[in-house]
Amino acid sequence: MAQKFSGERLHDGDDLFRVDLARHRAAYRFAAERLAPGGLTRGRLLDFGSGSGYGVAELAARGFRAYGLDRVEPDTVCRETAAGFVRADLFAPPFASGSFDALVSFQVIEHLEEPGAYLDRIAELIAGGGCAILTTPNRLTSDGANPYHVHEYTAGELAELLEPRFAEVEMLGVGASEAARRFYDGRLRIIRTILRLDPLGLRHRLPAGLARTLFARLAVVVRRLLRRRGAVAPLDWRDFPVAAARDDDLDLLAVVSTPS
Repeated sequence: MAQKFSGERLHDGDDLFRVDLARHRAAYRFAAERLAPGGLTRGRLLDFGSGSGYGVAELAARGFRAYGLDRVEPDTVCRETAAGFVRADLFAPPFASGSFDALVSFQVIEHLEEPGAYLDRIAELIAGGGCAILTTPNRLTSDGANPYHVHEYTAGELAELLEPRFAEVEMLGVGASEAARRFYDGRLRIIRTILRLDPLGLRHRLPAGLARTLFARLAVVVRRLLRRRGAVAPLDWRDFPVAAARDDDLDLLAVVSTPS
């Protein structure tokens, strides 16, 4: 049975959020293809902020020695896979410097008050010459309504954070097929309609816990409306191609490496 949506994490098997899951899976697919040619299936890979665990479980199924780290337990079905899981704080990971040959961290940095400290931990955890792949929503296309997001970035802003810490930084983006773009455009129209009911921005004055609860419930309402309107097409990860960064990308995707 799929887990109830909390507003922060996606869970494998949640049909209502299957488009969002496909969008996130595109990043994991890209990582698997980008890292495998370098022999990383024989190395150690960390999913830094692995959430419910579906992504790191998929990487483990593709032959990676994959581990997930998050402050919450993964879903039960993910714990039963070949992936290893560690429950810990991102700012105090229980690993020595250089413990991993590669690292992925998807949809994490936007949640953090201290992005610099988070990136420092990533640089420390990767072995010399290692690679990390990060994603975050593109501020230029985001609805800006998620109360879990402390700060969203443009490609230039993210690059400015990454370049002092890594030897190489490649900025890419997660795009959308025409069908996927129609879905997210429809979603954005509904969100903007709802937000017009709060012209004074009173939602920003609500206690954080209440704001997050309301966001989670409204997210479910929005997707049910999209389903009733027939806007939920049978999309999969192929509808979210990764290519050179564009202003209209849904997500930013950065590939970084440490000095050899």
